[in-house]
Amino acid sequence: MRLEASTSRSFKDSLLAQHLADAAVQQAIREILSQAPIQVLDETGALIFYQAATGSPLPVRLPPLPRVRVPSGPGEFSYRISDEESRVNLNTAPPERVERLLRTLGLDKQARDIVVDSLQDWKDPDDLHRANGAESDDYYLKLPVPYRARNAPLQDPAELLQIRGVTPDLYWGTDDRPGLVDLVTVCSRDTVNLNTAPAPVLVALGLSDAETADILQARIRTPYTVVPGRFASRGLGVGSATFRVEAEGWVGGVRRARIMAIVQRRTPEPGSSGTAALGIITLSWRPGGR
Repeated sequence: MRLEASTSRSFKDSLLAQHLADAAVQQAIREILSQAPIQVLDETGALIFYQAATGSPLPVRLPPLPRVRVPSGPGEFSYRISDEESRVNLNTAPPERVERLLRTLGLDKQARDIVVDSLQDWKDPDDLHRANGAESDDYYLKLPVPYRARNAPLQDPAELLQIRGVTPDLYWGTDDRPGLVDLVTVCSRDTVNLNTAPAPVLVALGLSDAETADILQARIRTPYTVVPGRFASRGLGVGSATFRVEAEGWVGGVRRARIMAIVQRRTPEPGSSGTAALGIITLSWRPGGR
């Protein structure tokens, strides 16, 4: 009876935590629906939203909703919003952009060539591997746990862990180096947000170290409301429509559920329902996190 009671209590707490994590995503969507056109990182690295001010060239910061250990019913929820358009899109980025990103992470040329070629082989529809790449028959099917290359665009950044040359340290990062998990995406628009992109992403776009340093310093003082003319052809923007929400549900002071969702703001379509009627499309939704 004690075992059954403990099992039932654990199931109940897990279910409650799942609903709390769902609630966290919904509150994050509420912030995203503010229609603030400019997003910026504050001094703690949290994403904040700005609206254009009438009669003033400076945008106005919107106060964020509470995001950490928010009481709700029988437990609490937390969430983090990050800008999916501050990352390099692996499905649309040319190989040289990925190569520059890997160079900023300290990979030598041989390691970079393996990852870049293997990524292209993973996405292309044929079974012919590049000089430093890998395909199903010559590499993946010969592994201790065999599998096939997707031969299509990536559906999740975590697929990188299946691609030749991508190690856990490269993907997750180390104490002194960010990981690809925070620098890449598979579902964003073709522009990168000038106000939120980290230094490795700006360098990957072809900006020099001096230009990157100038951007990082300038946006702390005042968010960019337009892309400066000298950066007009670099694939940059000043706002985003795609966001990543990492949510947690807590019951009894213990984190029992996690959700990672990617949502995108769009113009509401006539006849749509749910969040789509409000102008939000869910691109990805999965349990767990890092």
